[in-house]
Order: sequence, then C-alpha cells, then structure tokens
Amino acid sequence: MSTRSPAPTAIVAPTAVVGAAALISGGLFAAALGAEAATEGAAAVPMAGIVGVLVAAFAYGWPRLLGLAGRWHVTWLLLLVGFASALAALWTPLPNPLQWLPVTIAVGVLATFVTQLVRGTGTSQRLEATLGSLLGVVVVALGSGWVGVVTTAALAGTPLTVPVAAGAVALGTLGVLWALAQRIPRVGIWGVAALGIGPLLAAGSAAYFVQRLLSA
Repeated sequence: MSTRSPAPTAIVAPTAVVGAAALISGGLFAAALGAEAATEGAAAVPMAGIVGVLVAAFAYGWPRLLGLAGRWHVTWLLLLVGFASALAALWTPLPNPLQWLPVTIAVGVLATFVTQLVRGTGTSQRLEATLGSLLGVVVVALGSGWVGVVTTAALAGTPLTVPVAAGAVALGTLGVLWALAQRIPRVGIWGVAALGIGPLLAAGSAAYFVQRLLSA
C-alpha cells in the first residue's frame, strides 16, 4: 500500500512562517543587545546560526525539488557557499559586513563548473544540474544579508527592519503559494520546503541594502 506525500501547501506555508519567525526572533534579539554588542559582532551570532539552519534545509531540499542528478554534490556545494557567506558577514567588521559576498558567489560559481567537470562528460542532466546549482548558490549567498542587517539595524536604531522584511517575504510567499498551489509538484517534504525557505534567504541582501539606505 503506497503512502501519499502531503500536499505541498501543507509544507510550504508552515515552512515560510516558521522561517520568518526565526529571522524575526534573531532580529529582535540583536536589537535587545544594543549598539555596543552590534559593534563587537555579538548581536549577529544568533542570526548567523538561524541563517545556517535555513541554508542547511534549503541545501538539502533544493536539488530534490528540481530532481537534479548528483544531488549530494549540489547539497554540499550549497552548504559550503551558504556557511562561508554567513561566516564572512559575521566576521567582517563594520561598516560593510557584506564586502565578501561577491567573492563567495564567484567561488560558488567556479565550484559549480568544477563539480560538473568532476562528474564527467557522459553524465546525464549536466545542464539542469549546472543551472540549478548556480541558482542555489546565489540564493544561499544572499541569505548572509540577514547577518549584516542585524548589526547595521542595531547601530542605526531601526529594530523593525528585520521583522518587517521577513514578514513581508513570508506573506508574499504565501500569496504566490495560494496562486500556484495546483502547480507545485509533490517531491517530498524537504524538496517542497525549499520553496518556503528560498525566498527568505534570497531576500536577506535586499533587506540589508534597504537598511543601509535607512542608515544613510
């Protein structure tokens, strides 16, 4: 007797809400620590951990959502790029915690092509795997913006940047989910969960640059 996988909407919606709630809690915690902790980098540590968890979940689910060949190669690649981007944002001093973001993306792109070369010329779905990996690399790298935004928001005295941005992305994800509910494939829990996590990660750098404008 075969078991039927849960409806995609029953996975994406809670994932987006829980992910947004985690980001909001990290932002509020950093705001509670104050400007001194933000200057020392301590305020961003919880957010870096939250981003790391989201990156891990996305890295596992993304290649399974797309049905890519060599899924574990893609997962490990996304893990390394996502963790490196978050740690770089955490350890880079102000005023520009995301100065290494272009470098991590470039390294991720190079590693994507190297990975496909290692797989060999005769392997299947090389183009799909390459394009899917490249998109995933950009998404996990952009997630480091949440690490940068909590420090700049604490220094600028604008603690609502993270809650507003994360809440808006979650609501937008739910809206798109409602509109495209019938077109989301049943690819397992982790694959579908990546749809709820991806927009949250991708919005990180956008939230950071909005915060920089507010701080100017």
